Amino acid sequence: MLKSASVQGTRTRRNHGAIWTPFFALLPVISAVRVPGIVRQPNDGVHLAITPTCSKLGGTVGNTNAGIATTGFKTFVAFGDSYTSGGRSDGGTLPAAVLNGTSPRAGGRGTDGPVWAEDVASDLGATIKDYAVSGAVVNVTLWPSQAGHSDFLQQAALFLSQKNVLDPTTTLYTVFFGINDFGATSTDGNHLPQAAAELLTQIQQLAAAPINAKNIIVLDDYGRGKHAAIGDAWKQAVFNGLNTLRAQGLNVAYVDFAPLWDAVLGTSPGFAAFGYKTDGACIPDLEQTDLSGECATPLNSFYWLPGHPSKETHRIMANYVELVLANCKA
Repeated sequence: MLKSASVQGTRTRRNHGAIWTPFFALLPVISAVRVPGIVRQPNDGVHLAITPTCSKLGGTVGNTNAGIATTGFKTFVAFGDSYTSGGRSDGGTLPAAVLNGTSPRAGGRGTDGPVWAEDVASDLGATIKDYAVSGAVVNVTLWPSQAGHSDFLQQAALFLSQKNVLDPTTTLYTVFFGINDFGATSTDGNHLPQAAAELLTQIQQLAAAPINAKNIIVLDDYGRGKHAAIGDAWKQAVFNGLNTLRAQGLNVAYVDFAPLWDAVLGTSPGFAAFGYKTDGACIPDLEQTDLSGECATPLNSFYWLPGHPSKETHRIMANYVELVLANCKA
């Protein structure tokens, strides 16, 4: 049974008590038949309706896995923003991913259940150490409008200050930034080239002594269904940097969520093909502190809070990541 199956919402209609088959046990069959209906486990009817397309380092940015295994990890270290935040940002035990009382934030998360990183860690049988903070950017000094927010530098510095003793061969690191950086360009101008360089610098720091990280995944969803030349250039710069890191001996992967968002929010195949009833948000206001105005289809909404994936979406994001690791080996 996946650990994430035990952290469904506490309200009656959200507690479906499903028993799931471990996802990686299904990958050989899925990879062989390559069918569009990928997910074989219950997820309130929400499932992947696309298969990630693959790319290779050194070319155009896209999904790729250069050296990262799909088994054998004991620790999962996550850096990022609200898409990755499990409600605690110091690497400690995360609060239960359940809705308690009237709060729309399950254990302080920006969603109504576990986030994608928790799902992947659970599938791997790894302990998650989550440092992600809602609203985080790569380097807050690049974005005056984001003053006071967390950034990758701060998260990595906290991780380093704890002097964690982790086996590099059984520790997987994930880095998921860009949404808030891209959003800040409308106010602060385009500093995404500098942000890309800083992101790669922080990865190099993790790869150096004393951490000696060996396995790093970078994920991106900068526009959440919107595309811009400056955003695409940011992705390509990071992707190119991963090619350099690979040449230096790191195992790296890149996960591009843009095709998933395009498929849900566009017309081909569209949100209904994924099992959604709406591609909008279930809770109407990002800032509200209760469940007032909750939609009639909380189990089948693409977003839970505006711009923030529902737990069902986080689950298929995790499946998407796992398919990239399994099928996009460089």
